[in-house]
Amino acid sequence: MIYFVRHGSTDWNEHKNEKGERDPILQGRADIPLNSKGVSQAMAIAENLKNIKFDRVICSPLTRTRQTCEIINNGKYPIEYDERLIERDFGEFEGLSRTQFDFKAYCNAYTSPKLIRAETIQSVQDRVYNLLDELKQKPNENVLIVSHGGVGCIFISYFKGIPENGDYSIYEIPNGKPMMLDFKEIKKSQDFNEYEPSM
Repeated sequence: MIYFVRHGSTDWNEHKNEKGERDPILQGRADIPLNSKGVSQAMAIAENLKNIKFDRVICSPLTRTRQTCEIINNGKYPIEYDERLIERDFGEFEGLSRTQFDFKAYCNAYTSPKLIRAETIQSVQDRVYNLLDELKQKPNENVLIVSHGGVGCIFISYFKGIPENGDYSIYEIPNGKPMMLDFKEIKKSQDFNEYEPSM
């Protein structure tokens, strides 16, 4: 069983625009730490998962995921830091809020805008699926994964399939929320290159 946790909240996750509306900033590889809300979220997850025995604990190397993982793990198990779990490199969009560019198109496998430095969805999928293919060899192990929102969308697609319209954002999970994924319940595990874009 995979226990996937998106890191706790940061100030960039909670950013509000001039209208006072929540408008998260893309932090990608920016090494932003948890805020007090994020710490509280991680503590709540630790309590929620305290009775689960993990065979492995694997974490993205960025600060916000490290902090989340350390709180949840509380020194019980060795933590493996794996670059395959690092957030998507948002490149030229890093530091922009979601309303400052076409975020929906950026998250779509078929309509993604022309990228200059930003990592493609295909690149994220390749590295994340590579890790999941390894973990699937021991499907009965309990594995705690602490990573990011963009990576979480790819994780879900491995088990549920690529969204028909290519929009990965429909799989986004909130900060500080655990999600259970079972290798015995994989519906589709296809590369989105096998799909034709929906018109």
